[in-house]
Amino acid sequence: MKPRGLHRELFSYHDWASDRVFALARPLDDAQLDQPVAMGFGTLRATLDHLCAAERLWLDRWEKKPWAPLPPLDPAAGVADLAGRFAHCAAEREAMLDKLGESAAEHLVEYRNTAGKAFTNPLGDLILHVTNHGVHHRAQALNMLRRVGVTTSNVDYLFFRLERPTVDLPAETVERLRKRGLAAAETRVEPARLDVATLRRYYEYGDWATQQIFAAAAQLGDMQLDQPFEMGLGTLRKTLLHIRDAEQWWFDNWTRGPESGFPNSPATTALAAAQELFAETAKRRREHMARLHDEDLQQVVSARPGGATVLACRMGESMLQLCCHGTHHRAQASNMLRQLGVTPSALDVVVWLRATAASA
Repeated sequence: MKPRGLHRELFSYHDWASDRVFALARPLDDAQLDQPVAMGFGTLRATLDHLCAAERLWLDRWEKKPWAPLPPLDPAAGVADLAGRFAHCAAEREAMLDKLGESAAEHLVEYRNTAGKAFTNPLGDLILHVTNHGVHHRAQALNMLRRVGVTTSNVDYLFFRLERPTVDLPAETVERLRKRGLAAAETRVEPARLDVATLRRYYEYGDWATQQIFAAAAQLGDMQLDQPFEMGLGTLRKTLLHIRDAEQWWFDNWTRGPESGFPNSPATTALAAAQELFAETAKRRREHMARLHDEDLQQVVSARPGGATVLACRMGESMLQLCCHGTHHRAQASNMLRQLGVTPSALDVVVWLRATAASA
């Protein structure tokens, strides 16, 4: 049997991360699940319910079921019930993808949106939408969990890979990670078949979405950009700089090795300068990826996130981590913008797909 491709890898991570968020929410009482928060769908329960509803909606479209609007939120849904709904949907989706086989990503899906308008997209693009949508709303759910006193776990893609490493991790790294309460396995698993074309597609979306956030933030003054928040990196400016710094750090690890520490742009960096730095780093990343072939994604890269700990993974895995990392922090930035009185553009992958089609 061939290794799973990138789209199936995304769903493996999607299911793993969602399961962990459901597990963190399971012990909460109704008051905690329904505590109002100015993000997501207003409460943790409603946000988790939306995650499940969106999974079902898109799977029904892929399976050519009759058009239906997005189901209304269930104000009484328990976390165990929501987790069960999600797991059932995931099993049904995996069976569908198994049936479609190797050509699943190219399979054209005709569907209508909640307003009844008709669209056609390759299934691969819609998988990017659904899995990216999960990253966005899990970022909100994790913040809601912290607000009710839950100690959250890291659900980045890279931590999913640490539990299922495809490379040999140094013994001292495994020991250090475990002392920090992180799951790190010593037994390798087979790597996924990652492909450059899909990663480029994901980055095209990510670059567009980040520019949308910068454009919205340009309406704000310095006091608003530096207003403290209990999310992200603490302010909108710092969160946007962190998105760019992570891009630079991984690019350095790909091209120069792990000798570089994580960059920390000055917290006083002007927004226009931060946007220019991001654009320059993204341009270098695109040029680098233009020279890559699928087999290059299996190269092992090392990174030092801090101290003596050395993380190792495959280049394609670190690229996928960076895509999801951007979505996670853009979700936080979007919530900050709304609380500062600016409504950012919708950042869903399907919105980007439609904007791209319209401009073409």
